[in-house]
Amino acid sequence: MPRQIDLLPKPAHVEPKKLIVLSAPRTGTYGLYLALQRLGFKPYHMYEVLAAGSTAVQILNDGLNADMFHKGKPYTREEFDKWFADYDVIIEMPFFMLHSILKAYPDAKFLLTERDPNKWAKSFTNTIGQMVKLFESFPMSLFKHFDSFASGMAHMGGSVFRYYSNGYGLSPEGEKHLAENYRNYIAEVKRLVPPEQLKVFRLEDKFGWEELCPYLGVPVPDQPWPSLNTPEEFHSIAGPKMKKAAMKGLAGTMSIIVPALAMGLWYLRKEKLF
Repeated sequence: MPRQIDLLPKPAHVEPKKLIVLSAPRTGTYGLYLALQRLGFKPYHMYEVLAAGSTAVQILNDGLNADMFHKGKPYTREEFDKWFADYDVIIEMPFFMLHSILKAYPDAKFLLTERDPNKWAKSFTNTIGQMVKLFESFPMSLFKHFDSFASGMAHMGGSVFRYYSNGYGLSPEGEKHLAENYRNYIAEVKRLVPPEQLKVFRLEDKFGWEELCPYLGVPVPDQPWPSLNTPEEFHSIAGPKMKKAAMKGLAGTMSIIVPALAMGLWYLRKEKLF
């Protein structure tokens, strides 16, 4: 069975990658995404996945399954050129397939935003963890099977959250492992990427235009940094998609339940049991 990425046509043109951001979600990446847009760049971020829908989610899942869980063939530069053809910056996607990205772009300019591990674990729990809980609770545990976007997001969120929490999920033990594995991820990035190719920002240092623009060789704009990196911001972005998935799931469920009830009622009347 072909991967979703294999069904995409070979692009006529591929934008050269001006920056690859290796940061984990919940480390100021959405603000960075908006900032890069305002500077005239074309970044690909999880927001693009949410906007594109189920096809993009499946492409992401195939990539992370291969890189993180060794299920399937890892992506190479050929696959990434298809996926990111129209973009000159990649954000967050490397977190899900770090080794594949580094192998495909050995000479790139990289950026890493890091955060206090305990604060990251709490923020990851309050966003991705809550999304996972939603998909595993009724009625979304049922509804997700009627919407490919919802089922794909459930797989992505659940797989990554279980992986980084060592399977302990939403628990104090899970949060402890989240922090520990995040530390390991940061150490792995710094071990694999040559220092001269990697710029590191700390979220607690409140990085902004003055740190980003010189690294990219562009002027500092006269406007505020665009995002506060709050859980409310995450839910405002993901919420409408989840609501749409829930409505589709409800419709799918009713399409099965209503005919089944009608058939049952017909049978009871036929047998004179009702």
